[in-house]
Amino acid sequence: MRNKKGLAIALSALCVVGSLLAAGCTQEQPPSAEEQEAAEIAAGKYQPEVITKDDGMQIQRTPTENVDQTALDSSYVYFYQDEKTIADLPFNTYYLDADNRGCNACHEDLAETLAAMDWNHVDLRNDYGIQITLPMCLDCHEFGYGYQTNQHSFGTLIHGIHNVGSLRATNFEAKGQDEPTANTGNCWSCHVAQGDGDGMKLWDLEKHNQLRNITPVANVEGDFSYSQDKITPTESIFDFDWVYYDNDYMRRENTANNAPLDEEMFNNWTITVSGAVGKEITYTLPELIAKYGTVDVASTFHCTLNPTGGPLLANAVYTGVPVDKLLEEAGADPNWAVLSITSSDGFLESVRRDNYDGAILATKVNGESLPWNQGYPVQMIVPGSGAPAQVKEVSDLTVVMAEDAVDIHEWNGWPKDSSDEGGYYTSTAWPENDSAGYQNKPNVGLFDFDEGTIVKAGEPYTFNGYATAYDKTIAALEFSMDGGATWTRYETPGTSHKNWVVWNFTYTPAEDADTAYVLKIRSVTTDGTVTADPIEFMFNAKTEK
Repeated sequence: MRNKKGLAIALSALCVVGSLLAAGCTQEQPPSAEEQEAAEIAAGKYQPEVITKDDGMQIQRTPTENVDQTALDSSYVYFYQDEKTIADLPFNTYYLDADNRGCNACHEDLAETLAAMDWNHVDLRNDYGIQITLPMCLDCHEFGYGYQTNQHSFGTLIHGIHNVGSLRATNFEAKGQDEPTANTGNCWSCHVAQGDGDGMKLWDLEKHNQLRNITPVANVEGDFSYSQDKITPTESIFDFDWVYYDNDYMRRENTANNAPLDEEMFNNWTITVSGAVGKEITYTLPELIAKYGTVDVASTFHCTLNPTGGPLLANAVYTGVPVDKLLEEAGADPNWAVLSITSSDGFLESVRRDNYDGAILATKVNGESLPWNQGYPVQMIVPGSGAPAQVKEVSDLTVVMAEDAVDIHEWNGWPKDSSDEGGYYTSTAWPENDSAGYQNKPNVGLFDFDEGTIVKAGEPYTFNGYATAYDKTIAALEFSMDGGATWTRYETPGTSHKNWVVWNFTYTPAEDADTAYVLKIRSVTTDGTVTADPIEFMFNAKTEK
């Protein structure tokens, strides 16, 4: 009995210990999908993402919602939602999945994305803080005759690049690389389906009309100022770098190698004036400078392919010999119609007499010798004309009469598609016929700002940017914060078409504002031409920032 009792006690103890061990060693079951989603909601999974950039700027691409579900296309509150739903499952980020849509969902900086491609794309990185946006891409890749091989091909191009399931994945795997983030999306990453009969549209073009808690402001008011004095540092002047002609390759190689400027090249460089003149003349650069001296001219240098709001422009002070002095000495026919400008490698562009208001043969920019990439040793500067007329390494000026200039045009702006008017390169159609209007004339851009920037409610915030119109003069800037239903106009009297207009617009959100706004901006010329497609950016005002 004694042994049996002890055995029983031992067995009982062993069972207790075994139970305790079993309880301690049992692995917890993972939470169910429903439990996991509940935990994620409690942790704020569906609240908009806030990104803090290196410079401290905070970006929130999707508006934070509140119970008043306002929208840009409405001046009244059309829908209410309780605070719990707003906190747990907000419409913008849960139902629309807005944080994961649009170009910037995958590409933080489109300019850097383009620069990293194997394909030699125009470098859109810039020191102005101009954010590259989808509308800028559309400007170029929808219609760019004379620039683009394929017209109206943006959809084909982008769908090809982002083709999920193509051999692209195999190619990246073979290279030991991860699949690009962009290829992990789907149709709705880029598109929104419309119920208005217009079908599929691009999210980045429609988002401001779809997102909730964007507050419209009718007849927006703010403080406005402008000037034409902003100078672009020489190293920040854009260089399109087409690499078509011999000098293009020379400039690229010398710039890449940081080659010193060639003094002998400068001393022996010649400029010849010929054509409809009394006598042909030729001078070296030192001879021209010694005979006529130099003048300083501030001029805006802008590419005709600069999209609306784009960064392909600069305003700098150029030093050079006045071209009018050479035309006078050569005895140019007083009725000349076109001045053709030729580079030493044969590249040729022209400026028409009705747009000519003086030019210089520039050897310096911002007080220093032209660098290689800006046309050392001499560049033609024609204020009011597009970049094509600003020929680099210019060697010949040819005076042309009207009867010989029928098919000569000047690139002053980027005409819209006019193919329905009989063709592209004829005297009755593009580019001479601008009845279809311009894509980027007048142009307007926004400096140092990203879509979704967070500003402090109740405190003034200053937006600033540029406006230009090539050969036309900017008369006003106009701002809208109700989707374009109303526009507030600010005049810019006394401006010159030779330089960009740099504007400042200061807006103060209400002190209790916790909402998003959309600012649309356009410019107007003295002849009434208005920016065809105004730029627009969303920003967030928060009481706590």
